[in-house]
Amino acid sequence: MASLQGGQGHFCGGSLITPTWVVTAKHCVQGQSPGGFRIRVGSTTWNSGGTLAQTAQIVLGQGDIALVRLSAAVPQAPIALAADGGAAGTETRLIGWGQTCPTRGCGGAPVQLQEIDVRVQASGCTDNFNPQTELCLGGLPSAGACYGDSGGPAVRQGNGRWELTGATSRAGRGQPTCGQAPAIYMNVPAHKQWIDQVTGGDPGTGCGSTAAWSAEQLYPPETQVAHNGRRWRSIWWNRAQEPGAGPWYWQDLGACNS
Repeated sequence: MASLQGGQGHFCGGSLITPTWVVTAKHCVQGQSPGGFRIRVGSTTWNSGGTLAQTAQIVLGQGDIALVRLSAAVPQAPIALAADGGAAGTETRLIGWGQTCPTRGCGGAPVQLQEIDVRVQASGCTDNFNPQTELCLGGLPSAGACYGDSGGPAVRQGNGRWELTGATSRAGRGQPTCGQAPAIYMNVPAHKQWIDQVTGGDPGTGCGSTAAWSAEQLYPPETQVAHNGRRWRSIWWNRAQEPGAGPWYWQDLGACNS
């Protein structure tokens, strides 16, 4: 679990999916500047414990999903992505520091992490709901995700561990009061190809044994890496200089499948 924090404290949740990348909701970070907020990971209290990390990069995806790169790797273990979001009826746990009272502004973020068990719903979400890329989660009366839970995880048990299925997006029917209807979550496994391309988890077809770029690695000239579905060759010695961010350190060798 991750807490996105600005000058007023916790404002959104997220999930650590690699030592340097957090997945969250796009509406949490759109318009934010990299380095303009911090992320605490590895704690059940948003204001203490774990690791408070600086942010270095924001990548916006399709729909209400985004990735945030940390300025340095953290020691906490990332959560694995589930194979899919789950069929209707699948038991799912929602986690976050959202309000525990139902109307906007009725209270601040609770210090202690909250959780609730719900199920994937076959119906009940109507606010521009896309079943191909989103999940409808709820089923309990007067309980569910609320303000401040945005970006935070939906998880389920699988393969003997907790796996990530969703990231909180919005109310299922556009309702202003929490708990009146299911909530819409981004289906994180449905975005796996994009996530892998951005984070280097899957360099892409045709990259073969080319290693994925890492912000922590020192690269000498002529080193080849794969990043965002493309192959790159280093021009100068560099570390933490992302391929594609500027022309000075990397030469674009083309798409991985070319």
